[in-house]
Amino acid sequence: MKNDTGFQQNLNSTLVKGMAILALIGTLLMTIINPAAAAINPAYLDNIKAIKINNNQVITAGLPTKSEFTTLADAGVEVVINLIPTNNPNYLQQEADLVEKSGMKYENIEVDWQQPTIEDVEQFFTVMERHNDKSILVHCAANYRASAFYYLYLATQGIDVSGEVLEDTLSPWGDLQQSFAKYPQWRQLIEEVKQKYTPQ
Repeated sequence: MKNDTGFQQNLNSTLVKGMAILALIGTLLMTIINPAAAAINPAYLDNIKAIKINNNQVITAGLPTKSEFTTLADAGVEVVINLIPTNNPNYLQQEADLVEKSGMKYENIEVDWQQPTIEDVEQFFTVMERHNDKSILVHCAANYRASAFYYLYLATQGIDVSGEVLEDTLSPWGDLQQSFAKYPQWRQLIEEVKQKYTPQ
């Protein structure tokens, strides 16, 4: 019984710590939400590829299907930022039209997967600031580019993006060490942007 009691106490302590970390992440991410933006209702968005609900103003995802743009608009999304280059096989030619017919605004920033640049990221920052009173979907093909760019945007908002925030925001990447080892150009980009924009 003593062992069971000790185990239960350890389990409870671990759960409390975990809940505290999640609450802290939530609080940090909520600080950048603009109350003027419509709140995104995630209830019907589960089927969207690699979706990550960051907060009720910004979600990231892989490429939605044609029919899912209407679903996104119905859920409260007001702006769609697409990071897929127009010459990429995954680029959906009709996307701008589908987005605008659904009543949303459309932005396309062409981010080369093999050679992402600080200029791409800075263009993204500009677009995010332009629409900071709107609810936003940032997407690419598989939510790698999108989650990385949103993570870097958080880094410019006075938020400590190390540790749990890093793991949570970039959760679509899976194991970060393995992913960054496989795609070193992204680790380099993240480090360069953080060095430029994060106070030392």
